Amino acid sequence: MKLNEIKAVVFDMDGVIFDTERMYLEAWRQVGTKYKIKNVEQSARRCIGLSVVDSVALMKSEYGEDFPIDKYHIEIDSVVKDNISKSGMPLKNGAVEILEYLKSIGFTVGLASSTKYDKIIAHLEGAGLKKYFSVIMGGDMISHSKPDPEIYIRVFEKLGVNPKNAVAIEDSQNGIRSAFGAGMMPLMVPDLIEPTDEILAMTYGKFENLFEVMEFLKENI
Repeated sequence: MKLNEIKAVVFDMDGVIFDTERMYLEAWRQVGTKYKIKNVEQSARRCIGLSVVDSVALMKSEYGEDFPIDKYHIEIDSVVKDNISKSGMPLKNGAVEILEYLKSIGFTVGLASSTKYDKIIAHLEGAGLKKYFSVIMGGDMISHSKPDPEIYIRVFEKLGVNPKNAVAIEDSQNGIRSAFGAGMMPLMVPDLIEPTDEILAMTYGKFENLFEVMEFLKENI
């Protein structure tokens, strides 16, 4: 695949556009300490990039079917909402700049996130970013979450672009697997978890932040 054949860029949201994953891990840490949940941070990290449904299944497989995940999610959401109300939704470095750049050159931009659609819209509208995206796909709009490629395949059905002519910007290993499985060109900006050699082999490049991704795109498209 040649970069000059790229027609669209699709972003993940949590950990790529918003620095939310650290907020949720800290909330899990607090709830885990309160209820003495063993290895909760390690388990929560394994949920990165998964839909709510798959995250619930993972936690119940780890702690048993009686694990009161709904109760904990309510507390976690309360902690996160409180932090957002105090400090706002934290943006990743370069998020606004790369979206402005892609808009300025007329690139088609989509979003494929495992987060529920309504929450995606709330976050994007709160940050004034919704206007940049032609198609937005949430985890509750698909049957199989990342690492399954379904979410990206669905995005391209709506965009009318061949996945082979698109870049995916992801932070998680599940996200990279999903984009690679859809036949895209994955670019990785690791957030909380560094990629394995297996994951790096699926990527077209690894970057420290979105500013680096933007410069890469400027030089190659």
